[in-house]
Amino acid sequence: MTFFLTTVLSIFAAVSFAQTREIFKISSNLQNANSSAQFTSGPSGLDAPKVHPINASAFDLWYFDVVSTDPSSLASVVIIFTSESPASGPPVLDPTQDSILIARLWVTFPNGTSWTTQAFADSATVVAQENVSSGQWHGTGFSWKGKARPDSGYRIDIDAPDVGVKGYITFAQVAPAHLPCGPISTGQTMQVGPHIGWANAVPDASSTVDLEIDGEKLVFKGLGYHDKNWGDQLFSHVASWYWGHARVGPYSIVWFDFLDITGEEFVSAYVAKNGRILTASCDLNSLSVRPTGADGGSAYPPVISTPNPSGYHILLDVGEENGRMEFDVDVVQDIIQPNPTYGRFIGNVSGRISVPGGKKGAWYTKDLRGVALFDQFKLTE
Repeated sequence: MTFFLTTVLSIFAAVSFAQTREIFKISSNLQNANSSAQFTSGPSGLDAPKVHPINASAFDLWYFDVVSTDPSSLASVVIIFTSESPASGPPVLDPTQDSILIARLWVTFPNGTSWTTQAFADSATVVAQENVSSGQWHGTGFSWKGKARPDSGYRIDIDAPDVGVKGYITFAQVAPAHLPCGPISTGQTMQVGPHIGWANAVPDASSTVDLEIDGEKLVFKGLGYHDKNWGDQLFSHVASWYWGHARVGPYSIVWFDFLDITGEEFVSAYVAKNGRILTASCDLNSLSVRPTGADGGSAYPPVISTPNPSGYHILLDVGEENGRMEFDVDVVQDIIQPNPTYGRFIGNVSGRISVPGGKKGAWYTKDLRGVALFDQFKLTE
């Protein structure tokens, strides 16, 4: 009876907090006040703003991407909605003082040609409910809308003639959302590393991109993804990280391997199959991501002067019931302007999985091929 009552109460609590609806108004100006960051899961769900207010050492961002699943195409899209101090967030673009609210867009066309822009918002509104969110960066023409189950998914709409972009991107969810160290539940950590929050609302999606960019059409279908990051301290306490997501055969995979400036390692491993989570763990034994390549590209830990790797070797422990996974990720295209501290790539993935319950060393490789989008930071020398 005690177990049954506890289970019922846990389910009731999860349902109750999932129904919470909140509306957040975000100013475009830095606030001269102490920031409070949420690092434990609670009533506002996964995708609400997590830092209030945004001061000179805080950041809060919503990230979306799509990479083509056509082997002959190099098409990709990355959109980041940021609320951040110019010096506090991840060093993806040059700092700017124009506004702390920026909609940033990067694309690569099927032939690999890249294009990027950004638009500054007058203010922003985010509505969060049932672990999804909708957001509008007012004055930019960029917005997103999330739908709760049973019509789960996201849609980004862009009508931004000032920067030459119009169209939409859809995300039909394939794999369940998760926290850094497990499935969604209340009272769990949302830190993937010290003072870095992370929540993965859409680990895998079937996406459609239909954009017109400076008069040129970019239309493709691909592998979609959405998460959010936030922090209450300057990003300078990060030494390096490797992050990425892939669909490999029937598996949806997300990896996060993080080093802080003391050299301590933190990981988050996620694998789902056919819409069911097989593992979601922060155990150091659950994941290893290491660079590969010649001419110093395989050096670990990486430093600013270390060349970018040509790929990564990933080991995942999915538990006795599901086996072990081993993948090689090969860089096909750098999709951001070369930067000594940051790289973002699309690539091919191949690998194998151990046979659950089989003899030690028994592997199969059927259908374990796919595409990935991934990035890395290296911020110390």
